[in-house]
Amino acid sequence: MPYDGFVMRGTVEQIAKKIVGFNLRNVYLSKHILYFSFDNGDLKVSLNPNFSYISFVNHFVEDPEKNNFVEFLRSRIRGAKVVDFSNIQYERTVVLELKKIDEIGVVHNYVLYFDIMGKHSNAIIVENSEILEAFKRVQTKFRNIFPGEKFVLYPSDKLTIDEIDSFDKLKSVFEGFYDKKKSLVEFIYTKFQGFSKVTAEEVLYRSELDNKSLSEVSLEDLKRVYEILISVKEELKEGTLRLYYEDEKPKDISVIRLHQYRDEKKCSEFVKCVNEYFEYVEVKDKITEKRNQLISVVKSKIDHYENLLSELERELEECKDADKYRKYGELIKAYSYQINCGEEMASLYDWESDSHVSVPLEKNLSPIENSVKYFNLYSKLKRKAKGIEERKEILSKELSYLQQLQLTIENAEGLEELFEIEDEMVENGLIKKKVDKKGKKKSEQVSEPRKYVYNGFTILVGKNNRQNDELVVRSSDNDIWLHVQGMPGAHVVIKTNGKSVDEDTLYYAARLAATYSKGRYSSNVPIDYTYIKYVKKVRGLKPGLVLYSNFKTLFVDPIQR
Repeated sequence: MPYDGFVMRGTVEQIAKKIVGFNLRNVYLSKHILYFSFDNGDLKVSLNPNFSYISFVNHFVEDPEKNNFVEFLRSRIRGAKVVDFSNIQYERTVVLELKKIDEIGVVHNYVLYFDIMGKHSNAIIVENSEILEAFKRVQTKFRNIFPGEKFVLYPSDKLTIDEIDSFDKLKSVFEGFYDKKKSLVEFIYTKFQGFSKVTAEEVLYRSELDNKSLSEVSLEDLKRVYEILISVKEELKEGTLRLYYEDEKPKDISVIRLHQYRDEKKCSEFVKCVNEYFEYVEVKDKITEKRNQLISVVKSKIDHYENLLSELERELEECKDADKYRKYGELIKAYSYQINCGEEMASLYDWESDSHVSVPLEKNLSPIENSVKYFNLYSKLKRKAKGIEERKEILSKELSYLQQLQLTIENAEGLEELFEIEDEMVENGLIKKKVDKKGKKKSEQVSEPRKYVYNGFTILVGKNNRQNDELVVRSSDNDIWLHVQGMPGAHVVIKTNGKSVDEDTLYYAARLAATYSKGRYSSNVPIDYTYIKYVKKVRGLKPGLVLYSNFKTLFVDPIQR
């Protein structure tokens, strides 16, 4: 993970300067993140399994939660003075030491241990080596985390990089490693504190070695690894954090240089860069959470409608016997004089097919009554078939809307867009309207369509169904509208301003329409285009659905994003 032992140590050392000697004001919890508030900011301890880390932030706790562990901490350590804040060498365990004098004058020395280990992250408060409480009470093969248990550190046989002070020491560690089937990268991050898989791979990159199994590692290979470890040791002394970017977005952080990235920013203040990186990660996680939440609702509805349509198809298949029953009624009526009461089957000549037809009869009914029975059955099935077709049309439109909605959710790039889609889902009764804790409606957020400029023309791409409708309603008659043929996709509009659109621009807009459609991973995608004046938003159609005519079709490949 990006937040390895090296990053943690530098971050903790800088945070210590901000909180040691100061009094703790309060403790809060929000979405698996603990905030320990001081006058100058908050110690942030993220125990989220997706992004566990420690940092220092300005006062801001979003939606604090009620929690028994937090209440316990408040009762014991609120007002306590920070004696020390450190981590255990390069391990991802941080120690917060606190001193508190209680109401009757008794001095308490509390120790909070923060294990920053992904899904195993935890916070444990200890006094006199005894566990008082924990964020997560767990029992493992290594230790029990329960009140009253003796506290023991998470066991580790890792060495620090500082302990590798000679090649012979590294050689000894290598020879004593338990599993020679493991790879060289696994050996580095398993045996030495601070290294993550990424930084271990960096050691191999600098060593110009392949990630071979330990059984294949030669003495020369090991010497090369030793040389790089010594250089890493010197690099750590610089006290610089590097924040790496891809497409102008934070991608990774590391104390040592990572050669797989080109765009980097050096930070002497670890906390600022740690916050920049994890702010992006947390927003990205919120986007993923919200997207999955909305897609789950839509997919459930899609499955429901697809099942309904399948059932209607089965019922419609049964209605295909209607004409057969009409024929039976006609034949019985025509040949009723030949049929004896009490018969269960009659072979009757069909003048249309020039063949005899075996017609089942109910023996307790007269020939005319059998004829009426079949005519009634024919009429019933015909009415049913008509009703089924009408129902199918309604359900098919609902399904098309849901499939379009799913695509807009998948294409959404930010929380703002997803909230707009959520509002649309509320309006259409797919989810219940949410209110804040004060009972007020959530404020509406308005985003703009994606905007592209190509050959002097502005091209707009709807981000959601509301925007798709707005593009149709607000565009000029001679603007050009594009949409993928026969599948969900965004509405694309070329703003012509009365000018003639060149073929190159038309093809570019068509490729955008393919890119923001269900055909985005296909090739030769059909894109229909026409003037806006031929695109109609008919009353009763779901958001994002239109009728259009006088169109032509282009076949294009999506733009690779």
